[in-house]
Amino acid sequence: MPEASLDVLNRLSDISEPLTWNEEKSELMLEACRVSAQYHYENNKSIRFLYDRMGFKPSDLQKESDFSKLPALSVYAMKHHLLLSMEESKAVLKMTSSGTSGQKTWAWMDQESLDRGQKMLRSLWQQEGLISAAETNYMLFVYNQSQAKDLGVAFSAKNRTQFAPPHRIEYAINQNPSGYWEFQKSKVLENLLQFIEEKKPVRVLGITGFIYEFIQELKDKKTKLELPKGSFLFTTGGWKAAEAKKVDRSVFQKEASEYFGIQLQNIRDGYGMAEHGAPYWQCKDHHFHVPAYARILSLDPVTLTEREPGEPGLLKLITPFNRMMPNLAILSTDLGRLITEPCSCGWNSPRFEILGRAGLSKNKGCAIQADEIVKRVKS
Repeated sequence: MPEASLDVLNRLSDISEPLTWNEEKSELMLEACRVSAQYHYENNKSIRFLYDRMGFKPSDLQKESDFSKLPALSVYAMKHHLLLSMEESKAVLKMTSSGTSGQKTWAWMDQESLDRGQKMLRSLWQQEGLISAAETNYMLFVYNQSQAKDLGVAFSAKNRTQFAPPHRIEYAINQNPSGYWEFQKSKVLENLLQFIEEKKPVRVLGITGFIYEFIQELKDKKTKLELPKGSFLFTTGGWKAAEAKKVDRSVFQKEASEYFGIQLQNIRDGYGMAEHGAPYWQCKDHHFHVPAYARILSLDPVTLTEREPGEPGLLKLITPFNRMMPNLAILSTDLGRLITEPCSCGWNSPRFEILGRAGLSKNKGCAIQADEIVKRVKS
């Protein structure tokens, strides 16, 4: 495929204000997905087989409703097979998912795809007003990236320090002299108290489960912090091994605001996965929006047909920026629903809500298990 035709991928990642949809951006998204689908069809035997078996042609993507026709790879396929559409030597970034057990996913990108992903993330944070010129202290509730070089969640947290110039960067989880990971809560508190004395804005980023565990530590110590004005708290990565301690998001936000001393509108959650690559962040009113460079569909977990907005189902995630891997369309194990009503924040892009994870049981496939969960959500 000529490089000129692939330029549409760059034009899509270059758009400003991705949370404001219009006809021009929607046409660009369709064109980029057609080009990306054609590229992977021509350069990946597995995708060629999948498209041919499903009777799909990249040229079928002509209007918004055609995204339901685009065949999706299951996240499980990407956990067991390294699917590449370029030579391995072209990879400049190789990350693993942060799964706590089982097979991990490898997410690979070539330089151009990585650059597109970075531009998408920057435009999203720019529109949300999350980019600052103020020197900032960072407390990262992830594994120290210098010690966990290929772990996606560690890379992503460190990557987000680009949006406000770092004064200091500290990690909550470090390796001890024996090489074991330790969640160093006492050191975290010591660092945060020093940050308060320095009076620079603080950005707390990391895995929700670890941050909530630290909040419980503050509760036990009867300690409430008051981080400097302009501080933010960004969560991502869910609860991981702390799923049993999971609380409702509104409860987490209230307690985080109380114990870190951060305004509620400055507490934002992120959604994403290594298999997909596109970033999603809550708006100031704590709703997830679909950026113009992505699409999210809710599918019936048994028939995999598209469900109407508001109806829960398995989430199908679409974004065309990565040429290295054929993750143009991914069938996740996350349950969610689309919301088309206008958001109070003012952005006109569709919203979506995460309802839970479709689990696996010993004797049931994920689609059947997911359908049971969806029925519980509806009831």
